[in-house]
Amino acid sequence: MTYFYDKYVEQYGKTTPNIIWPRGTYITPDGSLFDVERYASVAHAGGFVIPFFTHYFTPGADVRYSSKDEYLNSLISWEKSLTTKTYDVHLKEQKMRLYLVRYLINVYKSKYGIWDWKSEIVDFSQVTGIQDTNRNSLGRDRVLKDILVQACNYDAIESQLYRTITTSKFNIYETFYDYILHDYKIYQIPKKVYDEQLEKYIDWKQSPFMVSDKELRLKEELKSICSKVPLEERKPYCRSKIKVNSYDFVN
Repeated sequence: MTYFYDKYVEQYGKTTPNIIWPRGTYITPDGSLFDVERYASVAHAGGFVIPFFTHYFTPGADVRYSSKDEYLNSLISWEKSLTTKTYDVHLKEQKMRLYLVRYLINVYKSKYGIWDWKSEIVDFSQVTGIQDTNRNSLGRDRVLKDILVQACNYDAIESQLYRTITTSKFNIYETFYDYILHDYKIYQIPKKVYDEQLEKYIDWKQSPFMVSDKELRLKEELKSICSKVPLEERKPYCRSKIKVNSYDFVN
């Protein structure tokens, strides 16, 4: 699947002076765009995703009064609820929350989760393989971003690096063909999958010998077009002609 490119995305992925959070957006698994942080900034109680993620990933003082199993049971209930009910929230927020619920269920059921009620500390880094550093609840939360990109099949349009997409996908030339045509750089980070036997997320790497002929052909095709055709004349070369859903941003 090749993601549709729309020039509307150009007002995102840029650093804007004099704002307290960097603007940015994610490409959802169906190829549409969703700016969860900017949407949450005007939504009641910070939206449907960020407070939820913070509550389960950094329980804080709740560690003294709740067990890991209680949190796990709550997540299991949320999974059922999110797949059987509708909520008065943006559908893309509900879907993103469901992806995070399924991710967090794996984290909480793992034997490696550290739940220290005396110190009120929860450290899931052994399970996630992601260090809980550089958190910023007002902006693009680094840990949330890493989880969405590495384990939930989202891609991040960077806010500090113009025309840059961070992904864990292997078939970048097919998926981001139209973005690369518009001079986007694709930055790959390791994909993480949950190993049921090890009970933790591990890096899943693709062997260079497993790269498809299609990917190699598209890479050379893009290289040739971008070197010979000016940016403003590349639209006819786009592979995806159909816009998926709508770009629902809060303006």
